[in-house]
Amino acid sequence: MKVKGFHRTILFTFLILLTLGSTASARTAVYDGDIEEGEVYQLNNYIIEITDIFPEAGTASYYVYERDKKITTGLLDVNESFEFDFEDEGKVQMRLKSVHTGGVLPRATVEITMSNYKIGDLYINEVVEGGRSQAAFAGDPKLVITKSVDKSEIEVGDLITVTVNAKTTGNDAAHDVLFTDPKQEHFVLKETTYEISTTIPKIDYGQSMPETLVYIYKLKATEAGTFDLRAVTATYRNSASQTYQSSSNTPTVTVLEGNKLRADVETTMVMDLLSVRRNEKVTSTIILRNTGSAPAQAVRLDIMVPDGMEYVSGDEGIETVGGKPRIYIETLQPNNDKEFTCTLKAKDVGTYSINSELSYEYSNGVDAQKVKQNGKFATSNINVKEGKFDFMLKNPLYIIIPVAILAVIGVHIYRRHRQYRY
Repeated sequence: MKVKGFHRTILFTFLILLTLGSTASARTAVYDGDIEEGEVYQLNNYIIEITDIFPEAGTASYYVYERDKKITTGLLDVNESFEFDFEDEGKVQMRLKSVHTGGVLPRATVEITMSNYKIGDLYINEVVEGGRSQAAFAGDPKLVITKSVDKSEIEVGDLITVTVNAKTTGNDAAHDVLFTDPKQEHFVLKETTYEISTTIPKIDYGQSMPETLVYIYKLKATEAGTFDLRAVTATYRNSASQTYQSSSNTPTVTVLEGNKLRADVETTMVMDLLSVRRNEKVTSTIILRNTGSAPAQAVRLDIMVPDGMEYVSGDEGIETVGGKPRIYIETLQPNNDKEFTCTLKAKDVGTYSINSELSYEYSNGVDAQKVKQNGKFATSNINVKEGKFDFMLKNPLYIIIPVAILAVIGVHIYRRHRQYRY
């Protein structure tokens, strides 16, 4: 059946209206109100600036910026509108509804609508009264995490030092940065020199900003092979609270089987008390353990007693040289340990740590000369508080003596009273 010309015209008009209605329905109003001359309206990182308003002419001029980049400019009559592209596929339209006086500066009443954009993704949607200079922009922090190793080829039992740094190279600071470094297979953690233990509130950006140190630690290789260290990851936000995630590079380390033997003496010092009164004693348990494959020889541990504490006594294996305690073991076999205890006395109020210095040597079975090793260790802090009778040291004799006399008299009266009763 053929469609007559009149009916065809009606159908064509209906389709156009339907299309226009669908387009109009896709638009969402984000603002309908006044903007004073010199003020701006900000949508995320875009700025609409109203500069010259002429009520008598019914016109107003405008500028549109993306950050500091000018996108478009023009002059609108009342009921005219203009449109510009917004972010990926969005569109922003502003219609000048009216211009009028009513304050120090003239005002323009505008209607701003958006299409092809989720309004919920707007993190800034407001009039900025101070003008474009007062607008705050959010960008992409682009946090770059670098993981590096001091050696890329080692043997089983050797140590590598891992360093992790971070730097923001984008156009915004990284806020509330939380780093995660997963456990590394084929290696064991031997020592942590530095570690960010909590969330970093802010890592600023700019070429002059230094790198932020995140981790320094040592890993011991436990098996041969070529391994990629696992990436350090970080979650963070930009200044608009948008969430980001970055990952570091993954350095490659080759571990050779090797034929060399190795002694590895570990030291632990555990105090039975971490909080004592002055003149009280604490006991330290010291364990020297060889976890390597070669005997450790001439093992020597010098215990550095701080000035506020005093070495009292210890096991037979602990000698004093120049008043300082020392442990000496001629040979400590692989997979063996030695345990010692010593007693220290707290002399002065304060916070102390018992440090020690370890040295030993071993033959790796290949080189003619022995390998010499050394290290430093420290206990947890020991808090020394005032003793029970330290208050007497703070009071003058003319107070202490009468108090002592009254105490003696009191005891004497008490005893006489008991005698009369019986």
